[in-house]
Amino acid sequence: MDNLTEHRDSSLANWIPEFFKQWPKNIDWAREKNRPKIDINTAELAQFFNRLSEPLRLVQHRALSFDPWEVAGLERKEIRNTAILAWLLDPEGTHAFGRLPLQTLLQMIRCNRNDIPEDYHRYCRVQVETNPTGDSTNRVDIEIDADNFLLFIEVKIDANEQPEQIARYCRDAEQRSMSRPWAVVFLTPQGKEPQTLGSEFKPENVPCLSWRQLATNLEDPLQSHYNKLDSAEKSSPSRQIAAHAVFCFLNRIRTF
Repeated sequence: MDNLTEHRDSSLANWIPEFFKQWPKNIDWAREKNRPKIDINTAELAQFFNRLSEPLRLVQHRALSFDPWEVAGLERKEIRNTAILAWLLDPEGTHAFGRLPLQTLLQMIRCNRNDIPEDYHRYCRVQVETNPTGDSTNRVDIEIDADNFLLFIEVKIDANEQPEQIARYCRDAEQRSMSRPWAVVFLTPQGKEPQTLGSEFKPENVPCLSWRQLATNLEDPLQSHYNKLDSAEKSSPSRQIAAHAVFCFLNRIRTF
């Protein structure tokens, strides 16, 4: 034990007796007996703790520090983020959220395009890096081809637009859509309007979204869906892992 420690222990030993010598001796402890009795409703208290269990599970879920996308080196790479977004929007994706992510995206687009349906009917195919008309110069990042609508999603994080890029995608979408409603979604960090739309098509043909806006709109319905499954004990370990990966992805794209 060093001198500093000995000095502290000695000072403490001398101080404690002096403290109790100065302790007030005339405290009226009787007044404690006159305090009103507090009645506790045990049923309401039990109900409160039962309601508390779900928020605690939610906090525990969000407290997980492992981010699979950080390990995978996702960062701001457009091709990789595009592939994960396509996986999330695919109703047949292994994320276990079914149609909900796609339905949420459609609802966002419908704010200015009410001709876009709320959901597909018979089929929906989600593909990455497609050539809709066979022209290799027009590679669409994400194509969502459903029986009652057609969507192209152009993903931007750090890259700039190519010459006439959005106008070319609009022509391709219009040609492929036949009688279905169509749109080219322009997804960027700021949700800005494209510079390459030209005058042939209207701004309504190109809904503009930001990554933050997309993440914010997806988070609440997906979290609510997950909580319902969890409370009904229908959430398997693999479903929990997939949901965690989804929420980690939403947290990342929110910062673009």
